[in-house]
Amino acid sequence: MYAERLEKLRGRLNKRNWEFFRNGLHDSRLVSFSVGDGLHIDFENGPPVNITDFYKTSVRIKVLNADFDFLYELKYGKVSKCIFDFPSDEPLWGENVDDWGYDEISELNEKILRHEVLFSSGATFLIDFERFSYTRAAYKGSRHNR
Repeated sequence: MYAERLEKLRGRLNKRNWEFFRNGLHDSRLVSFSVGDGLHIDFENGPPVNITDFYKTSVRIKVLNADFDFLYELKYGKVSKCIFDFPSDEPLWGENVDDWGYDEISELNEKILRHEVLFSSGATFLIDFERFSYTRAAYKGSRHNR
């Protein structure tokens, strides 16, 4: 059972991150999905870069929660695997990524965790990572037509 597996990860995640994965983002909407070696670099205001600045593969995901009143930015560091499958070979319905359906976090080994998400369209993502953090900012949107 997923709840039991998640409970075993309580010691691997700080309290805030554990609560995030316990509560999830069900019915949220994907805003953006970025992967790269330079997502951590401030190209506009930071110092000039060199090749060693690009040795940090990371993933950043922006998600608008189900009620459209919070914008989350999920940050995965020390990424060793990243797969985003859209459109999937077995689409469920729709022509877009659609709602965040189910997600699970699991332990691959003593260093690496895996986060997998299934969207209502059938799209998926899988990220193997060592570091995770997120931010949440208030947003004045509405899921309903006005």
